[in-house]
Amino acid sequence: MARCDLNESAYPPLPEVAAALAEHASNAHRYPEFLPDGLRATIATHLGLDRAAVTVGAGGTAVAFAILQDCVTRAETAAPRIATPMPTFDGFAILARMLGATLDPSPLTPSGVPDLDALRSRIGPDTVAVILCSPHNPTGAIVDDTELRAFLRAVPSGVRVILDQAYVEYQENPPDTTSLFEVNPNVVVLRTFSKAYGLAGLRAGYAFGIPETIAEPRDHEVPFAVNAAAEYAVPVALAAQPQLRQRVEAMRAERDRLTVALTDLGCLVLPSHANFVYLPGADGIAVGRLLRSIGVIGKECGTYGFRLTVTNSRTTDYLIDALRLTAHTA
Repeated sequence: MARCDLNESAYPPLPEVAAALAEHASNAHRYPEFLPDGLRATIATHLGLDRAAVTVGAGGTAVAFAILQDCVTRAETAAPRIATPMPTFDGFAILARMLGATLDPSPLTPSGVPDLDALRSRIGPDTVAVILCSPHNPTGAIVDDTELRAFLRAVPSGVRVILDQAYVEYQENPPDTTSLFEVNPNVVVLRTFSKAYGLAGLRAGYAFGIPETIAEPRDHEVPFAVNAAAEYAVPVALAAQPQLRQRVEAMRAERDRLTVALTDLGCLVLPSHANFVYLPGADGIAVGRLLRSIGVIGKECGTYGFRLTVTNSRTTDYLIDALRLTAHTA
């Protein structure tokens, strides 16, 4: 069985990272830092920011929870609401439910891009936060920079905007994110080491913004939440940018090969800037169920479509050959 449903990296940790983890394995009986100040400083240096502009947690989901918890806590409403395009990362709905907030969905365009006009229309007096992914999960589409800036200018001043960039390392020519803080100081950028860096099992994520905006979610950082393995691995991973770029380029090539092969078989595949491809609608869901029947497990996104994580060339060859055989015998 091939698991292609969680958007994990097709590659194990970089050799330098694996060596660092092995070197420090004997220290597993020791606690990590009470709060992740050392890791915060490392990430801030990598970004060229002051450490006060960074908050760190046990994966991007935990950081998102801290940010949303702060939004709900500060809200002057008994019925907080969070606006976000759908479909999207399943965890956002779970976090909203945990916090007693209502999720207000908005649609995507036919090309899989969040419809920013529709998203803006979902912001009301009880909206405490907006979550926007680019590259978007599950479609892999990216939000146009000019349109994003216009949207941010239109967001009311009391509403926090979480820009989820979990897959930004896969994007060619990513935007200058820090300049967005000049457009809207309530923007917080969310990132993770679970995807391109291949450290999903270590649970390390972070967010950054202007220090005044980050100070509040930092108050929700949980002591000892970032484990020692992540403390050892992340600095080494950040220092290995040439190796990371090689892996990203290899993934892009495999993604493009998979896209072409699926398209040649008659599948509609949306252009992706992430480590997955998306097949929209009922036809996409049908392809996903066919793949499941031959042991390739992807992500069925409700009634919206089917997402398939790009993995290694062997799995790509297997699923394409199986689909070709099915089409030939149908």
